[in-house]
Amino acid sequence: MSNAAPATKRRLLDSYEKRHRLIGFAFAIPAVIFLLTFVLYPVVYNIWLSFTNTSLIKKESSFVWLDNYIRMFSNKLFKKYFWNTCVWTFWSVLGQLVLGLGIALLISRPMKGSPALRSFLLIPYVVPAVTLALVAKWIMNSDYGIVSYWLQQAGLLEPRQSLLAMQGPAMWVVVILNVWRSYPFPMLIYWAALKSIDRQMYEAAMVDGATRFQIFTRITLPQLRNTTIVLVVLRTIWTATYYDLIYMVTGGGPAGSTTHLPILIYQASFGSYQVGYAAAISMVLGVLMFVCIIFYVFKSGVLED
Repeated sequence: MSNAAPATKRRLLDSYEKRHRLIGFAFAIPAVIFLLTFVLYPVVYNIWLSFTNTSLIKKESSFVWLDNYIRMFSNKLFKKYFWNTCVWTFWSVLGQLVLGLGIALLISRPMKGSPALRSFLLIPYVVPAVTLALVAKWIMNSDYGIVSYWLQQAGLLEPRQSLLAMQGPAMWVVVILNVWRSYPFPMLIYWAALKSIDRQMYEAAMVDGATRFQIFTRITLPQLRNTTIVLVVLRTIWTATYYDLIYMVTGGGPAGSTTHLPILIYQASFGSYQVGYAAAISMVLGVLMFVCIIFYVFKSGVLED
């Protein structure tokens, strides 16, 4: 009797654990189906498309192996558009993080009306891209835009000239617009991270006679390291694949000076209807995003945890 009771109890416990394990698998099935349908399948299908000459105006398609990739990398314009993507992404992300951190440091200090100020600073993030694009094109219009008028009066622009019509400044205009619209996200993340830093570290540093600059560089920045890594990865992925703002403000012009890979993918797909070629371009963009993820995994210490 004494040996039968523990054995029975063990069998009941094993049955209970198996039942709960099956319930867990059952709850995981919808998520697995979702990932296979909306994540894995599109990626695999896109890889397959990149090796074909699939077109929206042709019923038949054939396997062309690396022809799309050879055509892409041998195109001088692709190199230009790839560089545009790097410039757009680097300066946009850098501007967002610097501005977001600066404002987060400001609003993290005790002051009257802080909640109202934080709400006001979130306004750019809720402004639709189409609204921002229309306003930008209006104020920079060569005939009646207020910004163009001021620059013309200052002698920085010729009469009836606009920054959006100039190959060099056009990219910087859209970068500034993107920084203004996107900085609230890093601002909120940095603000939350600053609130989590132990105040005793600052008090000890001030007792030891550390300056504000020393406190910022030796305490604040190191404590924000992991937060910055996450923000760099997320903002790089979102910015490199961001399409709306540039297309609505410049359309990729003038002379392709603001055309980046997402616009090139759109033009290849719905301009020339070359879906296979567009898929090959998107694979390059996908590889860049994958590199960002690998960077995050190794730099954030995820594998160590």
